[in-house]
Amino acid sequence: MRTIERLGDVGRARLLAMVTEDSEDGPVLLAVLKRDPGAIGLESLLTEITKLNDVRKLGLPEGLFADCSEKMVAAWRARAIKMYPSDFRDTAEDVRITLLAALCSSRQAEITDALVELLVALVHKINARAERRVEKQLTAELKKVRGKEGILFKLADAVIGKPDEAVRTALYPVVGENTLRDLVAEAKANEKVFKAKVRTTLRSSYSSYYRQMLPPLLRTLGFKCNNTAYRPVMDAMKLLEKYAEVDGKTRFYDAADEVPMDGVVRKDWREAVVDDKGKTERIPYELCVLVALRGAIRRREIYIEGGLRRRNPEDDLPDDFEATRTVHYAAIRQPRTPPSSW
Repeated sequence: MRTIERLGDVGRARLLAMVTEDSEDGPVLLAVLKRDPGAIGLESLLTEITKLNDVRKLGLPEGLFADCSEKMVAAWRARAIKMYPSDFRDTAEDVRITLLAALCSSRQAEITDALVELLVALVHKINARAERRVEKQLTAELKKVRGKEGILFKLADAVIGKPDEAVRTALYPVVGENTLRDLVAEAKANEKVFKAKVRTTLRSSYSSYYRQMLPPLLRTLGFKCNNTAYRPVMDAMKLLEKYAEVDGKTRFYDAADEVPMDGVVRKDWREAVVDDKGKTERIPYELCVLVALRGAIRRREIYIEGGLRRRNPEDDLPDDFEATRTVHYAAIRQPRTPPSSW
């Protein structure tokens, strides 16, 4: 069988060792590969990184099942994942190798997808948790305008009672113009304080705990992009790789480094990323890159090598797409060229 031939002697020996009775690590690897990822968190992400690197050590060649249908490989994988080492040993060697190869190949792609999903979810969780924490801290704080609840009730009552009146004639007699200006000013001040505290909380939790995921993550996942429009995030990732092993105590990037800003750092984060001397601070910049990366992955602007769900979008196109582009566009009821108004 071509699949077995492609594995070679070394590949076949590694797979067989996974179910050999006197093998110490093989059965353990088989059990680990079958496990689903844990809850969203740093530990789960690091566990999936280790798992993915372990299955990669098997050295499965690309195109291992090139001459097999996806349904057939999926059926072999479904059969193999229910089997114990003793079940494998009860099968013929060629069957044993094929089933193990199908399981490991499929799980390698699935673990890659799981790792990416954990990254996407964890970046969101870090941000959401920081916002919730700051919201609790700011509750009942900064109440400079007295009796806001009563003022807002009067405003609502005036709007409902005189819906056709102009703002000046309907609302100003009920609540003075200066009071309204104070409410707006306080709201803006509260929002500014809130965003600043969120940035500070994010930076603290990331640098003290979550940042340890960055070096192994960058070493393990291969981020790719086909569109030059999204190069800023890819260039930012290269900068993170360059500094991945540099101690976090090195606060700023070197002045000679090119640090992409547009498309990476949101405007409300610029003051936290760049100091008054124009130097770029690493920790807040890394956070911005991870947020930008999360968005790009979700939009499939950036894809991950070896995955299925987040794979190269071009792989999802039919083989005859270029030759039958008009047919495919008609099937989804979309124009081949965007209207000039887009």
